[in-house]
Amino acid sequence: MKTIWKFELTPNRVQAVPIPFGGQILTVQTKGDNAPLMWVLVDPEMPPQDRYIGIYTTNTAVPDEPGRYVATFLIYDGTLEFHLFEMDGPPPDAEPLPEAM
Repeated sequence: MKTIWKFELTPNRVQAVPIPFGGQILTVQTKGDNAPLMWVLVDPEMPPQDRYIGIYTTNTAVPDEPGRYVATFLIYDGTLEFHLFEMDGPPPDAEPLPEAM
């Protein structure tokens, strides 16, 4: 059986998010303290895989191929606009992730 999980993201950066294999990103919005949250439809029985998310503000540099557009969200009463993309893999300059314990 599938379920919907919520992940807190960090604005204005590229990050790896451990999502169960095959998870479907549904939306990204803000809630309460303006932290961006991403909701994903997942099968909790599947093993996690790192999915690479890039979040960029309006009027800032974006890679030539930022990935698949997912959503735009606003924080601080709409004064800051962010755009979320999912990349096919880690960016070329990404540092290796720490080993899982």
